[in-house]
Amino acid sequence: MIGNISSIYTQISLAVTNVTAANPSMNNGKSQDNVIAQEENKEYSQSTRVTISEEALNKLKLEKESKETDKTSPTSGISQLSSEESQQVAELKSRDQEVRTHEMAHVMVGGSLVRKGASYQYQTGPDGQRYAVGGEVSIDSSAVSGDPSATITKMQQVKRAALAPAEPSSQDRAVAAAAAQTEAAARLELLQQSAESTITEE
Repeated sequence: MIGNISSIYTQISLAVTNVTAANPSMNNGKSQDNVIAQEENKEYSQSTRVTISEEALNKLKLEKESKETDKTSPTSGISQLSSEESQQVAELKSRDQEVRTHEMAHVMVGGSLVRKGASYQYQTGPDGQRYAVGGEVSIDSSAVSGDPSATITKMQQVKRAALAPAEPSSQDRAVAAAAAQTEAAARLELLQQSAESTITEE
């Protein structure tokens, strides 16, 4: 079967060759048509060709790399911390809030007796942020000279200011105790003045 098909193909090829030789204009016409078609294709290819400069290619490459980096890089310093460091940061944040609330209670109750605002001691956490870990409020706890009654009133306010936080520190309790002693001394002085005044009147 294959041999017969080859023979037929050969005969057809010879016939086509003879026809072409007998009609050269037909061959030339096809050639010209092919040339015109090629020219049109060439012009179309040239008109639709887009050239990208090397600078533009490099820019596109950099933008792509930047986007890929943004996807893989962490969005904040917290994500780079280990679980232990994250726990430490959480504890420092809690401590910072506790300290500030504590000292603010002293300031609010101390009122005019507060000599200056709260001062803090800081610790830098693994995340690079500073957190308050200690604080102090300076309060005037001196007695009012020559006026035991005013001293008593003042010391009562000092005690309230010292014990204002939900969990007073040992230093807070010491200040309250000292104020209580000053108040007691002022009461004794007031009693003495009252007694002396009574004797004088008699």
